Amino acid sequence: MRLEMLALTKETTDELLEAMDTYKRIAQELIDKLISETRQAENEEIINGAYHLLSNEGVFNGEEYLSGNWHFDVHGEHCMFENAETGQTLEVSLGNKDDVGNMDPYFFYNFLKSTANYEHLIAYFENPFGDMLDFFERLAAQNVLIHVHGVEYRKTNVVRV
Repeated sequence: MRLEMLALTKETTDELLEAMDTYKRIAQELIDKLISETRQAENEEIINGAYHLLSNEGVFNGEEYLSGNWHFDVHGEHCMFENAETGQTLEVSLGNKDDVGNMDPYFFYNFLKSTANYEHLIAYFENPFGDMLDFFERLAAQNVLIHVHGVEYRKTNVVRV
């Protein structure tokens, strides 16, 4: 017998929107750590928002991790951050400062799954990618999210009532 996916209430949707804000805040903090704690060749351009120039460079302190026990791996258009203590993961879009808030459905699901305050929310998404993409598309239809490119979305600045 297949379990039916839980219905998303307004309260749950609001909690997911809060998680998106948290994702963006942590993502920006991690990008700032990456910039300030590693030897980036094109540091000035990166500081000015050219995040696509970030690369896997050595950490100033000679350690394997950024402060706070964050492992990072720059690859293609993203940087994967994983906390060695908590297991929390964020796959952050590189490009420019606005792109930090971009969310891929599967990467956002993994963020929820690996974040203690939000892990209960994965119960609403039986198919991690497909169900989350459907949710993102519904929010885009309501002008809560905007479609950026591919399967990446980010929150608009429109306030929900």
